[in-house]
Amino acid sequence: MNKEISVNISNCTLEGINAVKRVQSLRQMFFRPGAVTGITIPILNDITLSFKAGEVVALVGSNGSGKSSILKLITGIYPAKSGSVAVNGSITSIIEMGLGVEPEFTGRENIKILMLYNNMLDRYNKEIEQRIIDFSELGDKIDLPVKTYSSGMLSRLAFSTSIFQETDILLLDEVFAAGDGHFVTKSLEFMKNKIQNVPLTILVSHQEDIIRQYCNRCVLIKNGQVAADGKPDEILSIYHS
Repeated sequence: MNKEISVNISNCTLEGINAVKRVQSLRQMFFRPGAVTGITIPILNDITLSFKAGEVVALVGSNGSGKSSILKLITGIYPAKSGSVAVNGSITSIIEMGLGVEPEFTGRENIKILMLYNNMLDRYNKEIEQRIIDFSELGDKIDLPVKTYSSGMLSRLAFSTSIFQETDILLLDEVFAAGDGHFVTKSLEFMKNKIQNVPLTILVSHQEDIIRQYCNRCVLIKNGQVAADGKPDEILSIYHS
């Protein structure tokens, strides 16, 4: 195992748009010209976190606490307002199932697009494509435009495309929350083997059985900051208290 594989987030602040303040600002702009109130709110507040090879880390916390934003910060989807993010190793992320998908293209064509989006197109071949199609269980629908897919079908395509990519760092965001029972069970079994062979995994999940079974570290995020960091049982107990 490569001990140099790591993710280091140092004093990062991330801001997002406050929809309520944005509406207020637009009203003021059109009906009461003058000073406009700010429309950004902090998502992550001067956060510092380090992850290293050998860890399977769960990020837990209430909705809106900043868990998913940390994953997007690591991938570069969200740029930090201040601070730095250092990533040593290749990343495969399963964060937003529809991210990078072209709805007018077929499922088969989107396999290439998704691999390109994850900087893995150089590993594409017909064998990998067929493994992805078989795992997704989309059958003949793989040659239909993705815009005709249900959310479950889209999730299966995106998930199946991601899991067959070799990587150093695996980022997962609630990937087991969608899909039918059979597909979820199959995905869990596959991911169990995948996690054991990936040097570093960071996941966001509300499913505590998954966290207790697969993770050796847990980080509680509250209001965009690290509230607690330690063993899963300990942190989940703090979370519920």
